[in-house]
Amino acid sequence: MKHKKFLMTPMILLVMLSASIVQDDQTELFSTGKSREQFAQEMAVLITKAWKSWQDRVEINDVDVEGSRGMLMPGDISEPVLTSEEILKSFDKVGRSQAGINAAKAVADALEEGMRLWQRGYTHSNIPFPQGASCSYTMPPSNNVPVLVSSGTSPGDSAMTESALYNYMLYRAPDDDEDVLVVFRACAKSIALCFRKWKESCSIVGILASGGIAPQPAPLGTGPGPVSGAKGSGGKLIGPYLDGDLLLDNMLKYLRGHRKSVS
Repeated sequence: MKHKKFLMTPMILLVMLSASIVQDDQTELFSTGKSREQFAQEMAVLITKAWKSWQDRVEINDVDVEGSRGMLMPGDISEPVLTSEEILKSFDKVGRSQAGINAAKAVADALEEGMRLWQRGYTHSNIPFPQGASCSYTMPPSNNVPVLVSSGTSPGDSAMTESALYNYMLYRAPDDDEDVLVVFRACAKSIALCFRKWKESCSIVGILASGGIAPQPAPLGTGPGPVSGAKGSGGKLIGPYLDGDLLLDNMLKYLRGHRKSVS
């Protein structure tokens, strides 16, 4: 009697690969150095991919312009927001334990919460519009002088710190095992660092402002002079995206510094 050969289909191979990354038993989650580093690599790719998509689509609208100064208020950085769903869109759940899925979701949810609070609360009180300082009748269409994101502020900055991100993950951890907490600490520490670096390199550009009221020109008026009540819209966040290499390198550095004697 002939025996049929067992063929490993692509789906079977995919299941085996996924199962090798995260153990089925919850108690085994991140129990090896390899599994911790694999998780870091995967999350770094997912986060940077979603960040690029978010940054490319963000718009800055309803900016008030008084004279040469543009004022960006809470909510002016409009939709979209960076969501956990977007981060995990390409996350492969095949062969994963529920604990492994929950761990990825905890990291993604923490980033969504922090960025949502930051984006909605962001303000900038001095975005330059030089042409607004000297107009007649009204302000002609004029673009802002680019400014770094870091030159503005948000109460949501506190939600993007290492401690805030880690605490968010901590209370949603699939397990309170030390291995899980070390992985979450690595993610929180690296995300917070990369966020600070991103703010220092990315700029607010392309806000097109016009309208408002400016003095009539002399001799009948006192102008040209500063505009009042002009509005700007269509701004973008232009510059480097969140640094994926830095994100991963810092995760791995922390994980390797906290590696068990037996991994």
